[in-house]
Amino acid sequence: MTSLTSVATRRPHRGRGAGHWPVRVLLVALALAVIALPFYAAAEYYQYQKYMSPQSALPAEHLSGAEVAAWTRSAKELPATGAPVVLTYHDISPHSSSPYVVTPAAFDAQLAALEKAGYRTLTAEEFATYLRGGVAPPRSVLITFDDGTNGLWVYGDRILARHHMHATSFLITGRVDHDRPYYLTWHEIKRMADSGRWDFQDHTQDSHRREPVDAAGHLGSMLANRLWLPEQHRLETVTEYEARVERDISGSVHDITGHGLPKPLLFAFPFSEATDRANVSAPALTAQQMLEKHFLATMSDVSSRPLTASRRAAAAHTVQRLEVLKSTTPGQLLDRIAAWLQVPPSAADPLSTPTQWVNSDRKQATSLDAFTGRVTPAAGAQYVAADYRPLNSLDWTGYRVTATLNSLGNGTNQGAVTVRTGSLEAVTVSVSQGTLSLLIGDRRVAAKSMPAAPTHSLSVTVSGKTTTATVDDTHTVRWTSKLTGADLTGGVGIRVGINRRTADWPSFASLRIAPAQSDAATTWPRSASGQQPVSDAALLDPAGTWLSAPGVAAPLRVSDSGIEPRNGLDLSAYGAYEPDRTGGWTGYTVSATVGRLTGDGVSGAVWVRVGSPLAISVQVARDRLQVFSGDADEQQLVGERTLPEGSAHRLAVEVTGSSTVITVDGQRRMTLLAKGETGGVAFSAYRDLTRRSWPELTDATVSESV
Repeated sequence: MTSLTSVATRRPHRGRGAGHWPVRVLLVALALAVIALPFYAAAEYYQYQKYMSPQSALPAEHLSGAEVAAWTRSAKELPATGAPVVLTYHDISPHSSSPYVVTPAAFDAQLAALEKAGYRTLTAEEFATYLRGGVAPPRSVLITFDDGTNGLWVYGDRILARHHMHATSFLITGRVDHDRPYYLTWHEIKRMADSGRWDFQDHTQDSHRREPVDAAGHLGSMLANRLWLPEQHRLETVTEYEARVERDISGSVHDITGHGLPKPLLFAFPFSEATDRANVSAPALTAQQMLEKHFLATMSDVSSRPLTASRRAAAAHTVQRLEVLKSTTPGQLLDRIAAWLQVPPSAADPLSTPTQWVNSDRKQATSLDAFTGRVTPAAGAQYVAADYRPLNSLDWTGYRVTATLNSLGNGTNQGAVTVRTGSLEAVTVSVSQGTLSLLIGDRRVAAKSMPAAPTHSLSVTVSGKTTTATVDDTHTVRWTSKLTGADLTGGVGIRVGINRRTADWPSFASLRIAPAQSDAATTWPRSASGQQPVSDAALLDPAGTWLSAPGVAAPLRVSDSGIEPRNGLDLSAYGAYEPDRTGGWTGYTVSATVGRLTGDGVSGAVWVRVGSPLAISVQVARDRLQVFSGDADEQQLVGERTLPEGSAHRLAVEVTGSSTVITVDGQRRMTLLAKGETGGVAFSAYRDLTRRSWPELTDATVSESV
């Protein structure tokens, strides 16, 4: 019995011991973790030290009151426009002697100037939306940096944060984590991307180099050229060249997406050697053609024809950028951006503003006296020519140029107006004493004789594919191109010339540019099913159609309770309600509450007369009302009011044939005159940081005006 009792007593003891083994294992694991923790922390610290550079302190701000006042003034003097300007930076450092590297203090001052002048920065996705035909915020810029250098993280990131701005870095992906500390690391890139202040695009994997491109050893961009193979004493074949470029581009895209970043949409050419064929002969693909398989657009700081961000550039799939150097002052930066902004085709007396003209040598004009007859051109000259605002007018169409030409005395001298400048088919209308001629380049495509006279009046109308020229309201010639769309857009140039050096020089007595009234039709296609009555409109119907461009669904979430953007990575969003069915709307009132105005950089806008060249955008922020006129690509600030500060404002916009009446929070704030422009309704939203909430539109209705 005793032995049995002892056994019975011991068995439970053994059972309890067996039940404690998981605890013992856990204790051992904890002990090992405690022992390993310092080693893990040391390893992490080592990785941090190796792959994360410390950020530099922000530079002190040294801005004079006069500078700030001048920058703020320019916000009202310049047009607001939906066509962004793309800026190129290369690096930021306080120590570099390179003219391409800006100092932190210079970069900070440049962003301060942009901020005070009312510019906002875009993400790459927002810029891509614009290129696809969508809307960019008024007066916007895309800040880009080539190469992916460490100075962006060390100096640039905190400066962007100070000014609530965003930038895009084009990475040479094969150099990330290498040549430290010159290039960024993937650790730094992740931290920058997570901040919401940066996105990352493509600048090749390992083709940002110049290599021999012929037997003589001349160097060229290895992306744009077939390389010389010295061991084989020959150039790469076209097949070898295309395969090499394809491997590099596919590899760079894989590097970016493989580190958890979005697939790049944009590509920046190394050395800006972009669209020329170099030593790649037809019918082989150029680098540009190969890149278009992977990217929405390419970027370069040079171009064979003006291609600043515009509908023309979008059609060409390549965008010209404005390069910012160490020597660029904030004031110069604002002036150069202003020279690139797209503006409407309207100038009552362009001959009175010589600094807005560019001579045939591509230098800014200082005087137009040679065109107006005040001075005689230099001896030996047979013509002088100039273009009006050539970079501001890339998207011009639907306009009329009127001029009076004098001193057409002997039949051998002539004055001319060129329209669609910089397009693929510029048209020159030449007037002599007795002949009206229309030329494409040097080729005369139409002509008409007319009674000889020393003075003639000229009218040139640009509408769609057709250019019509009329002299003295009587003699007309026209040309209809086989090209279409953005290939034909462009501005205005003038020219005076003589065929005999003894002849008198002709002159322009007057010149005017104005929109062609016949071209005021909506850019939205009209639905075959006809117009929707205002009484049938339901803005908060989730089944309704909202578009950001023809055929492109707007990035908006529509529900019974309201409308808000749905993309968490963008800084702006736009959508038009049933635009193909509302172009004829008039006599209606839109009412809505714009809410969630959580900061100074957050605003929302209700648009009316959408589809008209004179659409109205009523934009509210916490403490201000701004009203813009013009379509999504050409807007002008036409009015501004201070509002009592609030996180929401109630808007009512009444549209009639003769006026637009804007009421905010029950008080009439502004009345704009109208000339019968018709069109529908849209909503847009803006924010300065991705971490801020989007504004929303609630209680939105549209009804027939009483």
